[in-house]
Amino acid sequence: MFFILALAMALPQDYVNLVMKAQYEDAIAYCDNMIQKNKDPYEWKLEKGDIYYSKLLDFEKATEVYRDVVDNYEHKDGWAYYRLAQVLEMTEDFLNSARLYEIVATRFRKVPLDSFSLSGVERCFKKNYQDYVATVSGYNITRLELDEKTGRGGQFARPDERAVLDQMITERLIYASAVAHDIEKTEFFQDNFKIRGKLLLLDEIRAYEVMEKITPTEKQMKKYYKENKDNYKIREQVMGKEIVVESDSLARVLLDSLKKDIASFDTLAKLHSIESNARNGGNMGIVYRERKPEAVEAALFTTEPKNLTDIIDFDGKYGIYHVTAYKPERYRDFDEVSKQIESQVRAANIAKEEEAFKQRLKKKSKQKIHDDSIVAVLKDTSEQSKGVVVAEVNGRVVTWGDVIHRNEAMTPQFAKLDLTKPDKVEELINTVFDEELRLELAWRNKYFLHDGYFVQLKDAIKTIMDQGLYRKMVLEAIVIDSQGIAQHYEEHIEEFKMPESARVHEILLGTKELAEKVHELVMASPESFDSLTAEYSVGPSSLRGGETGLIRRGMMGEEYDSILFSLEIGDVSDVFSVKENTWTIIKMVEYTPEHYRDLAEVEHIIESRIKREKQSELANDFLTEMREEADIQVFLPEPEEAAEQEAPGEE
Repeated sequence: MFFILALAMALPQDYVNLVMKAQYEDAIAYCDNMIQKNKDPYEWKLEKGDIYYSKLLDFEKATEVYRDVVDNYEHKDGWAYYRLAQVLEMTEDFLNSARLYEIVATRFRKVPLDSFSLSGVERCFKKNYQDYVATVSGYNITRLELDEKTGRGGQFARPDERAVLDQMITERLIYASAVAHDIEKTEFFQDNFKIRGKLLLLDEIRAYEVMEKITPTEKQMKKYYKENKDNYKIREQVMGKEIVVESDSLARVLLDSLKKDIASFDTLAKLHSIESNARNGGNMGIVYRERKPEAVEAALFTTEPKNLTDIIDFDGKYGIYHVTAYKPERYRDFDEVSKQIESQVRAANIAKEEEAFKQRLKKKSKQKIHDDSIVAVLKDTSEQSKGVVVAEVNGRVVTWGDVIHRNEAMTPQFAKLDLTKPDKVEELINTVFDEELRLELAWRNKYFLHDGYFVQLKDAIKTIMDQGLYRKMVLEAIVIDSQGIAQHYEEHIEEFKMPESARVHEILLGTKELAEKVHELVMASPESFDSLTAEYSVGPSSLRGGETGLIRRGMMGEEYDSILFSLEIGDVSDVFSVKENTWTIIKMVEYTPEHYRDLAEVEHIIESRIKREKQSELANDFLTEMREEADIQVFLPEPEEAAEQEAPGEE
């Protein structure tokens, strides 16, 4: 794919650097200058349109530029038509978009442009289909779209279709409202689009430059099988049953009985065997070599299937074995393990192709790491150090701030590198180099035009628009003042009541007699409570000096509470029992009466609670208002009506 999608025009590095550094106005001016000089205006106009389309999401400007190219220039391929078709689809001009996709699919049959265009035709066909199930302020939702969402077709509506359609209507209302509120112009949208678009683009690059090249060939798989044949060895094995007893005389009686009636093996094993598998009739399952005592193993692997062994004397026990099956050592055939091998070779190919792709990019690039600058910034922790240039790639600088930002973006958290170590800094810079080169390749080869990226980007834009609208209309609209928090606190004061509680040390003992003895020792020398705990207590709390943790009224039951909360700090209880076979002595260490938590202590809890309530209220009100203001028409029959339509066909 790398060569198929490469542009006819090799883009100058200085221009590419403007795009890579997000200096889009300068990049557009560069394109205009090349057009004015008549330096391949067809290609440079496409470049200009690409900036408006892919980087600025200015579909109106992109449409204007692409249409000029389509109308006024001779076409060597269908990429100009295809670009215009995508932009029109983005602006929901599905009819004209479909016509352009069709032109590309029929007049410019070129891989992968033909398959991309056919996908576009299919998407637009679903939107242009004349069987509507609903309209939302002039926007049509077709039967084909609903069937795709519900996962089935059919001429009659189903009851659950109404719920799916209602969700589709809601999604449309939200997107239309986000557009009306200019969410795409907000900082929130721009920041999230930059991140999401970059990740999708990197995925698309990997799909075409790596994943398309990793499918194992039969030759590779057979070579792998030959080199790793021992991994597919099935060890020699037997299956059978056993009866193991501790008496030689009993073993002889059992063997005589089994020789007369082998079918009684399971019953005799259940009655007499001392092995854990006795309940299963002595079934041993699969037995490999070196799993049984040497004498037993020798008998098992030399006895013909369907036969009994003699009595085998081992480890002071006596065993009788019935061998039911035997399989010699063998290697699994290639066909048996071909799926497993394919997966293993594929994984090896991924690593190999990833590295090869990385090296191809590196070989064609200019990279430089400034070791002196790295040493300097590691010593200088000031904010100014973030502007220090620590590396360069193809004429673009990488600052210390860029490196820090890239490390902070690492996921999961434990993947972050220790940037106090120069070797880790260099490792991360090489990661930045690799990403920069991939994104540069994506711009040169126009990966943003790929069908897979386009579809995912449309979904990503809608998701970010949805999130941005919620942020603007709900989150940013919520105002919570201290007076509101105080009022909520007063109205819900009982929710912040804390029951009386205590901390105690305990000694748990197994008998009442011992408990009485220890109690006498405690009362004679109260300061010895902790040492007596360590010496006598059988509870897990003894490892913590008898500390039980905080006990609130109601946690341990009424009887325990009546004893505990009658004590003063420093008091030792009498011996008591609230658990069977356990006797307890407790010493009151700390007591807190019933009280209400202070407002300052629960302020953040109340604020979060009010925020959640207001979020739900505002969101519901906003959705209700959108529905009331929109012109919504649903053409599905009501559930009862749909059921009546289906009834005549039932038997």
